[in-house]
Amino acid sequence: MQCTTVILDLDGTLLDTESLCLDVASTVLEQEGKVLTNEAAQVALGKKPLDCWRDVARVLNLSTPPEELLERTEALLKERWSSTKRLPGALRLVRHLARHSIPFAVASSTPRQTFEAKMAGAAQQPLRELLKNVVCGDEVPRGKPAPDTFVAAAKLLGSPPPEQCLVLEDSPAGAQAAKAAGMKVVGISSNGPGSAKQQLEALRDGEDAHSGLVDIVPSLLAFEPQRYGLPPFDDLIGGTIPMVDDPIYIKGEVVSGFGRGSKELGIPTANVASEALRVALSEAVTGIYAGFASVGSDPTPHKMVMSIGYNPFYGNTHKTAEPWILSEFPAPFYGSQIRLVVCSYIRPEANFTSLQALVDRIHEDANQSRRALDEPQLSSFKSDIFLKPEP
Repeated sequence: MQCTTVILDLDGTLLDTESLCLDVASTVLEQEGKVLTNEAAQVALGKKPLDCWRDVARVLNLSTPPEELLERTEALLKERWSSTKRLPGALRLVRHLARHSIPFAVASSTPRQTFEAKMAGAAQQPLRELLKNVVCGDEVPRGKPAPDTFVAAAKLLGSPPPEQCLVLEDSPAGAQAAKAAGMKVVGISSNGPGSAKQQLEALRDGEDAHSGLVDIVPSLLAFEPQRYGLPPFDDLIGGTIPMVDDPIYIKGEVVSGFGRGSKELGIPTANVASEALRVALSEAVTGIYAGFASVGSDPTPHKMVMSIGYNPFYGNTHKTAEPWILSEFPAPFYGSQIRLVVCSYIRPEANFTSLQALVDRIHEDANQSRRALDEPQLSSFKSDIFLKPEP
């Protein structure tokens, strides 16, 4: 696959706006006496805001005009857009494309004014400065799943042949739009319940296709540009991907889990309360990570390796974060506060053919984490103030 040009979606691909939009949409629907179902949330992904509400109103049988629902939503979102966060791997990818002079653009369903609001926060400035070519939803006749947004983005880049354009998209509507434009698409979706992966799978054309959905990866951190004829990333530390620009911070109570860590695996992992995960993580970010942890009133930093996601081997239905502290540590410590600074990505979640294969891979991940966390770029995170207990 010799791709020469990259076109990026914005929401759910570069920016974690999905959780914010779902929260606000739920608030508006509660006022209507309705609940935001998974079906309603999925049908709205990747579309212009008004089109989202038209489809949600249809699925939930709402009598309130979509225009009114949108107006109420925009009022709630207006003051919150600037707090939008980058998704892990977003800045890394854009910097990589710019450094290697690969033409790239953003093709978003969001209106221009909203795009600027989302990028207005100080944390977004490094990303905003690199996004020179952007097409917004109110600048084309038709929104996704029509191809207009992607065709317009390609024109900004000199109209390369569509089959040489690689699109990164998280929504089925966006994947359909890029496919209709004759471009190759890599879907970004986690394996979790309620994710768009099943819908994206239905659109898959296969790795050898000249256009359409050629692959699905769980996050930008799992994206391998060399598979599509683009320069590979060259920033690995100890075989892991450093997250020095976008570390993940998690703070929560250690709770009782499934009881599998020590009993079945011989690996004493902790489980973080789900309330902390909803705040700290987006749906797209699943995988195996490395970082540092501290527990309770003790500020001592410990190396740790952690799984974030649904554990395909066991088929969990809820997202979990299970850190394994890589040092002698008294356990269990249920009820204690655990503080996690996640600074490196090891690999995506994977299924295994046997329990022993899973155990062997966990130990391999642990050894890789120990080595990587000794490197200066990552070892500095053990002094992060986030690891200090609250007074």
